[in-house]
Amino acid sequence: MSNSNFLWEIILREIKNEVTPQVFETWFSRASIDNVDFVKKRVVITSKELLVSQYIQGTYDAKLKEILKINTGLDLHIEYDSLDNHIPIQDSTSSFNNKIPAENIIKQNFLQGDKPSGAQHFYQKQTFTFDDYKQPIPNKNITNSKKNPTLNKNYTFENFVVGEGNAFTHNIAWNVAVEPGGIYNPLFIYGGVGLGKTHLLHAIGNEMENNFPDFKIECISSEKFLNEFLASIKPMKNKNVGADEDFRRKYRDVDALLIDDIQFLSGKTETQNAFFHTFNELQMNQKQIVLISDRSPSQLNELEDRLVTRFSQGITADITPPDFETRMAILKYKCEQFDIQLSEETLTYISNNISSNIRELEGVLKRIKFTATSKNQPPSLAIAEEILKDTRISPRKNILPENILNVCADFYRIKMDDLLSSSRKKEVVKVRNIAIYLCRELTTLSFPAIGDYFNKDHTSIIYSVNKIAKLSKDEEPELFEDIELIKERIGKI
Repeated sequence: MSNSNFLWEIILREIKNEVTPQVFETWFSRASIDNVDFVKKRVVITSKELLVSQYIQGTYDAKLKEILKINTGLDLHIEYDSLDNHIPIQDSTSSFNNKIPAENIIKQNFLQGDKPSGAQHFYQKQTFTFDDYKQPIPNKNITNSKKNPTLNKNYTFENFVVGEGNAFTHNIAWNVAVEPGGIYNPLFIYGGVGLGKTHLLHAIGNEMENNFPDFKIECISSEKFLNEFLASIKPMKNKNVGADEDFRRKYRDVDALLIDDIQFLSGKTETQNAFFHTFNELQMNQKQIVLISDRSPSQLNELEDRLVTRFSQGITADITPPDFETRMAILKYKCEQFDIQLSEETLTYISNNISSNIRELEGVLKRIKFTATSKNQPPSLAIAEEILKDTRISPRKNILPENILNVCADFYRIKMDDLLSSSRKKEVVKVRNIAIYLCRELTTLSFPAIGDYFNKDHTSIIYSVNKIAKLSKDEEPELFEDIELIKERIGKI
């Protein structure tokens, strides 16, 4: 095995335990170590696409260096390169002399006891920002020659608040809008309810329309696609003989097809078949496809494998719940939009109490304005507290993560050390996810702060929270009963 492959397998093994399966598949499956020079202490990581290299560098550079340090005993400098356009992010043109086998270096250092001891936590706050990328400048002076009535003109890139949880996806969406049918085709965006997925979908369409006025764009829900398909095949009196052909032509004769809530096609075999052929036709003609879902392609269990495979052929990007800073930015933007003035204290209170859903943030602001107007009072913290007290359990600052962990460990008779370890035993993972979920719900800790406590990066914490949050009480009644009992015990501490 070559030095490069040997080291990359080590990195993949370690990284797989630190990130979600989707993150692993989206980023690390698209990269590899191209060169390694132990004499000059340099490693080159190369990916197929520039954007992948940029993301890995911006988000995981420190973590990768730490992994290499642990396994080689050397402080290796990492350079990043990409195959598309052969544009290096850093200078990687120097010649490499791989004179020292990786296996020997590693074995030697292990025998000498140079490997750092103790559990290592590799979390590094994401430094990736939208501004890190060169943004194409669209021609805003073009007058649209063709309107696309399915697009909501209120959803644009200009009024989309960018934060840590959506910066990458925002950038991808922008690139799709200015260069449709390129390397990011299809684009599959997924995330929880109320995080801005639909906003981005329409923003893509609106930006496309600005840049390509003659484009024919269809932006629809999967429900509409389903209903139109059923209407085209349903025998009806006086039905247009060519209805089925009209349906095919409508969705295949487009420059861009943007579909929201694609997960609703699950279990609908005939509609999936129709969409499969539509998808193939558009992709063959290099037409842009953008799909929105509440879960990743691998989680669409009732969707045919042939569709899931095609959804994963382009790029998959997720939107995670906004962090505190992003929530504050959203609130301030919405306050301007709704013409409401709130103090910094009030905004902070709202942001601390609503952490997962942008729509809820908007709803609270509207209710505050309505209540203040009806009472003939200025908007205030007191009004915000009144509105939120009945609809949301306020985070309690006196509850510590160790309290939650202790109760969870005792409740399920699992050792604390196991919950804080990297163990992947099913029973341990389940309790760990519950503990992480409760830390997010019952404390004011951010995702990174919870990650610090559990020795996980923030993406793993988000994954664990969503794992519990997305479960249905009807599907897992016993689990939710357990959670309520745990909450009661925590409340007595």
